[in-house]
Amino acid sequence: MRRILFLVLLLSPLAASPSTAQEARRSAKDYFDEGVARKSKGDWEGALADFSKAIEIEPNFAAAYFQRGWLRTTPDGYNAALADFSKALELNPNMTDALEQRAFVLFKRNDLDAAIADYDRLIALGWHPSQSYYMRGVMKSTKGDLDGAVADFTAIISMSAEDKGSDKSMAYLARGLALRQKGDADGAIADFDAAISVDPRSALAYFDRAQAFEDKGEAEKARTDYETAIKLQPDLAKNVKKGVSEKVERARQTADEREDARFAGQPKSAREYWDRGNHFLSKDDLDSAVADFSKAVELDPKLAAAYNSRGVAYLKKNEPDKAAADFSKYIELTPLEPGGYNNRGNLRQQTGDLEGAVADYTKALELAPNMNHLYCVRGVTLVLAGRDEEARPDLEQCVRRDPRAKEWLDSRVESARKQRAAGRP
Repeated sequence: MRRILFLVLLLSPLAASPSTAQEARRSAKDYFDEGVARKSKGDWEGALADFSKAIEIEPNFAAAYFQRGWLRTTPDGYNAALADFSKALELNPNMTDALEQRAFVLFKRNDLDAAIADYDRLIALGWHPSQSYYMRGVMKSTKGDLDGAVADFTAIISMSAEDKGSDKSMAYLARGLALRQKGDADGAIADFDAAISVDPRSALAYFDRAQAFEDKGEAEKARTDYETAIKLQPDLAKNVKKGVSEKVERARQTADEREDARFAGQPKSAREYWDRGNHFLSKDDLDSAVADFSKAVELDPKLAAAYNSRGVAYLKKNEPDKAAADFSKYIELTPLEPGGYNNRGNLRQQTGDLEGAVADYTKALELAPNMNHLYCVRGVTLVLAGRDEEARPDLEQCVRRDPRAKEWLDSRVESARKQRAAGRP
């Protein structure tokens, strides 16, 4: 009889299958760990489902709320993300990651007072002081509290020597902008000078100083700085307001006319060929540029800069193998110069060698930790490679160092995710 009853129960639709029983034994932590693994592989939908399941099993799982909130931090998901971060903080008031992310969401929703309050708490907890003061300063500046913003940026500048020079460069730049808004053009120029001394290749510092010179009526100094800015960042005119863009474009035209006159004669040395080649390159006369760079290395095979410039020209001509050879030669001749690694990284990213690109950007950052562009492009490349969790610190650094990069970066990240979803590098 017992045997018959056992068989009936075994065959009954109410009997639990092995998979159902195994599912029942899975804990909230099992789902959480699986969600973290899925997230690291770029499977955000699967990760979101896992974190939600973990919360369903354990409603007081603060870390799961934080992770789900992080995944929901998109323009369409800000409300849900805010609820998750707030719940995580209700359960763990000192969860600094949740405080920082909630402050970011509040900032994006233009709830500046609440965002500043979260950064007050982060500063009290000692969480990344430079970053916390910087972001609070940006928010104060946005709401018109310029004195408060200046005080926060000054706090970064006054911090001990162990803080990175790049943080101070960024703080000088931000404080200069706030001082200029306050009408203190001289104070702003002094800060932009300091930013340039820390990072001489900061196009934005030259650009902002040019505007401060204009405030003082020093047109010639402004024009010189605009010219320097567009040499460092040729697409700068596309990313500024129309009135300023016209000034930058006029500065570009003046510089072009001066350069055309300078290169009217025939070069006599390797460096002169290289110099003229760069002039052709800036005007997208790629064949002439390659010819001059080739003549330069023929005359001086150790003129490293000519290989780098020719590599850029080959890259623009869509000749990746030749470009790769030139960038590698440049790196061989100047192993401590970040530009070659950056350019070869760009090439590798474009040709689908994402791991190689990340390695090159990483090496460039080791040599030049102040180059914000490198954090931006390495972060985008990591997203392309499906390594979203690793990309996050770089993407945050990119925007933290230059909040004006946010719109550009969001567009690049969205494009990278679409490419990845379509199976294209």
